[in-house]
Amino acid sequence: MNKYSQVKTWCAIFFLLCSLFINGQEKTIPTDTLSNIRLREVIVTATQPNTPGTSSVIGQDAIRHIQATDLSDLSQLLPGVLTRNPDLNTPAVFTIRSATYENATNALGTAILVDGIRMNNNMNMQQMGLEGQSSLFNSSVLSGFDIRSLSPASIESVEVIRGIPSARYGDATSGVVLVNSKAGLQPYTVGLRFTATEKLASISKGMAIGNHGGILHLGADYALSAQDPRIPEQAFQRLGIQIAHSKDFPTASLRFNLRGYWMRDKGGYGRNSVDGEFQKAFNRGLSFSANGQWNLNKSWISNLEYRTGLTYGYQKNESSTYYSGTQQVTTYTRQPGEQAGIFLAPNYFSHLSVEGKPIYADMSLTANLRNTLYNNVYNHFLLGMEISTEGNRGEGIVFDPLQPPLEMIQVRSRSFRSIPFVNHYTTFAEDKVSFHMGKMRTELQAGLRITQLQTKTLHYTPAVDPRINLKQILVEQNKDAMLKHLSIRAGWGLMHKMPILTYLYPDKSYTDKNCFTYNDMENGERLTVMHTFATDRTFNPKLRLPVNQKLELGLNLQIGQVEADIVWFREHLRNGFSTSEQVEPFTYRRYDPLFSKGEHPELTSDGVINNGQPLPYTTYTTFATYTSPDNGIEQLKQGIEYTFDMGHWDLLHTSLFISGSYLNLHEKNTALSARYPQIEANGKPYPYVGIYETNSFAANLKVWQQFSTRFQFITQLPRIGLITTLTLQAVWMDKQRRGMESNYNNPVYLIDDNGNRIDGDPMTDTEHQKRINPVYYMDSEGVQHLFTPEMANDKRFADLVLTTGTPTAFLTDSFGPYFLLNLRVTKEIGRYVSVAFCANNFTQSNPKKYTCSTQQYTIQNPGLYYGAEIMIRF
Repeated sequence: MNKYSQVKTWCAIFFLLCSLFINGQEKTIPTDTLSNIRLREVIVTATQPNTPGTSSVIGQDAIRHIQATDLSDLSQLLPGVLTRNPDLNTPAVFTIRSATYENATNALGTAILVDGIRMNNNMNMQQMGLEGQSSLFNSSVLSGFDIRSLSPASIESVEVIRGIPSARYGDATSGVVLVNSKAGLQPYTVGLRFTATEKLASISKGMAIGNHGGILHLGADYALSAQDPRIPEQAFQRLGIQIAHSKDFPTASLRFNLRGYWMRDKGGYGRNSVDGEFQKAFNRGLSFSANGQWNLNKSWISNLEYRTGLTYGYQKNESSTYYSGTQQVTTYTRQPGEQAGIFLAPNYFSHLSVEGKPIYADMSLTANLRNTLYNNVYNHFLLGMEISTEGNRGEGIVFDPLQPPLEMIQVRSRSFRSIPFVNHYTTFAEDKVSFHMGKMRTELQAGLRITQLQTKTLHYTPAVDPRINLKQILVEQNKDAMLKHLSIRAGWGLMHKMPILTYLYPDKSYTDKNCFTYNDMENGERLTVMHTFATDRTFNPKLRLPVNQKLELGLNLQIGQVEADIVWFREHLRNGFSTSEQVEPFTYRRYDPLFSKGEHPELTSDGVINNGQPLPYTTYTTFATYTSPDNGIEQLKQGIEYTFDMGHWDLLHTSLFISGSYLNLHEKNTALSARYPQIEANGKPYPYVGIYETNSFAANLKVWQQFSTRFQFITQLPRIGLITTLTLQAVWMDKQRRGMESNYNNPVYLIDDNGNRIDGDPMTDTEHQKRINPVYYMDSEGVQHLFTPEMANDKRFADLVLTTGTPTAFLTDSFGPYFLLNLRVTKEIGRYVSVAFCANNFTQSNPKKYTCSTQQYTIQNPGLYYGAEIMIRF
């Protein structure tokens, strides 16, 4: 069955369900009562709240209507965010004002708070050291929190703060996402959703406990996703629970929230695709939060807000990989110097386990004072403090040294329990003032947040985040006026990101060189000697905190039925976290080989001896390469976000909502990184190392330009309980390119076929090869020297000069315009049942665009995606 036939089948099932339920209701409900079955006008888009800052609020109606599978799907309601199809089989993160969903720097700087408690990824250690940061299956380490654990069925509302947040919120550079779980009275609600690849179910109930026992809310959800039904072993499962209890007292309120989740990812076979190979990732978590307020109503204090929270996680990545035909020798000692090595079996399974148990706890107390200073001056002052601690108590990296994963030779087993906890101490103050000047009204929000980070490795000065938002309402008139509202707003602030455990406490790096190997299987004589060089310089004592400076100007107006919100923003992130390659020279012995049978080599404290005689050797100098945390990322982005509510057309029962953005993003990696050519010169290890301000593609800059608009035609027929949203997404411009911007006057240059340097613009030239020299080079003594342009023609240093992959590597890839259509339908049937249908790109608009930089074609827009959902309330 092709995709068009599948769509027709789903549509037929959907409308058949509608007709069956309608017919059933018509038989049981008198005609004169149908007027009581009505939908209210609901909001199925993200809205801008009436605050000085820039944020978007997504309510429960919008969450239901978009039919999200995880929290990241809701970001598509934000201005300028393009459609993507849900995929629960890969980790999902939340990004704000980003050109891509996968930008790790943006995701790491996005704070996710659920019922006031942070769901951060700071304690995630699921990797094989910094060298193997991407080696584990479905790990979100060094990126944002995996939000697949948050089921939209358990969410009441979401607020995404895209601009300058309140001083209450910290440890973020991109923005803040505030998630409010369902609570309060609610009938039994059962939801079932089916797509081509996913099956989701949920149930919840909110009830009163006695007359004065408060309100108890219970919820559970389940999800199963298999992107390829032909391979059922590659699947994702999620099980979530939620228990919330709230109670109001005469002068206080208290709410408890317990949330838990269990997730399992199962991957395909390993690299050899044999029975016994597997990849698995387990992720379980439990979070508890308690918050409320105590109303004091004093002249010097209005109320006290209190909150405490605890999250405990269990993360485990397991894999089994089959290695065949290997004749390698290795060692897994932690002691430096010469050690007897290990002969690996020619064929074996390697089982790897990485277990983490992240723990996070915090508590805060905030005092509020609300009063009227003068006749028209209203003031809200708050002063608070927050204490948090975080760590990881997992077993860490475990594998059999006799059957190691060969890709991780530089890594040793490590327990995460040896890593000390990290503490944060924060104070914040903020004042909100609102006053009138004639017919105009001014709203000012100014705050300061100070955070002291306490670790055993780094001693930071307190991070100071001043923030200010100003809103000036120029016109505010009644409904009969043509210009009902006109206001401008401005904001500026600093936002710091705290370091993660992986960067604060990297493990040592180990480099092993084979000094001698003798293998006489016939006589049972075998010996291998390895020289191990260990370094703890993986820790960076100069690691700084990333800081983002945000500036924005906004305009709000309402003319007739048309409402507009336009904001210009500029953000400059400095010292973003990255990793860089470092080197350190060391010497080792290479013993003369033995070729005869029946020899008896032994390793002694003086070296290798054979039949009582020292074995001759030669001393060589080489370099150990290792990965260290750095502050290389610098992001500069600016753009415009806009939303237009064009009002309601009564005749068509339809409203038009237009939103979009223009984004210009420059991301540059300024960290110096070493590269050691793995070659020999005259039978010896290569004696030099190049130190570059670029990667192997001779580029350190990425530039994105994106301009898109989303047209949403929302039709609501309350009398029959029907809501449809037809969305046209238009991408007017989508440009990407790589570049090179040197901070050391070391640009990319062109060469002809004879290797001679020629004039020209490397960024636009498509005929000549491009090269870049190292900024420095290091010799075998560990001394760093400036690399001059003349050295590029010296044969001794020729292997240090990098070249681009293709002559077109720096060309701009420009796509657009291109379009797609999405459809959402929600139908209330009677009092208790609603059904919904969704289809992304249902016209299958997938234009093929030519990519100039790679000289290949790429397909734009996601593929066809569709599904149906039924919800029952009783």
